[in-house]
Amino acid sequence: HKKSHRQSHRKKVLPEIYLTRLLSTKGTLQKFLDDLFKAILSIRDDKPPVAVKYFFDFLEEQAEKRGITDPDTLHIWKTNSLPLRFWVNILKNPQFVFDIDKTDHIDACLSVIAQAFIDACSLSDLQLGKDSPTNKLLYAKEIPEYRKIVQRYYKQIHDMPPLSEQEMNAHLAEESRVSAGAGASALPRPGPSEAARAQLPPGTRCHEEARKGVFCVKLAGINFI
Repeated sequence: HKKSHRQSHRKKVLPEIYLTRLLSTKGTLQKFLDDLFKAILSIRDDKPPVAVKYFFDFLEEQAEKRGITDPDTLHIWKTNSLPLRFWVNILKNPQFVFDIDKTDHIDACLSVIAQAFIDACSLSDLQLGKDSPTNKLLYAKEIPEYRKIVQRYYKQIHDMPPLSEQEMNAHLAEESRVSAGAGASALPRPGPSEAARAQLPPGTRCHEEARKGVFCVKLAGINFI
């Protein structure tokens, strides 16, 4: 009976210890997470996200052609095409941009951050209770503020001057030229085979994949590399 009581007490205490550590870790990382979301969802005056503006204008044109006037529908279209399809993938897979090894522990942590980003972009009310998963409860208080940042970002994109197809083509050509020039000086010639790449040190093995990820991130309006 005493052994059963100790086991029951231990099961109750361990989650409380983990929760305390979890909240402490969240507090340590909070500023970095805030800075990350603001970097993704802000517009730099010296480097506006031209590709995002062009694509969002295309979505708005399609909505107008089809008589869709519900702003929530446009919000969902934009969210599905950029934050959810692109940025969540980058947040959960930083090895696409940086030459790093992602462990299972890091993967679990990044999934929590990605979930917070998904909730920030959603228009649905969060139905949370004591039985809700921890990854949703952890940033529940911050989600309303993050949602304001998302909405402000969409409005800033909408208020940007429209671009012609020629301007967009010129922008893509310039980004391709810059990216190809950087890669030509950094990548070995000729490129190694897959078998040879597996034997390369981490700083070289993922370089090409990371360079491609950086190019996509730059098109989305971020230039932190």
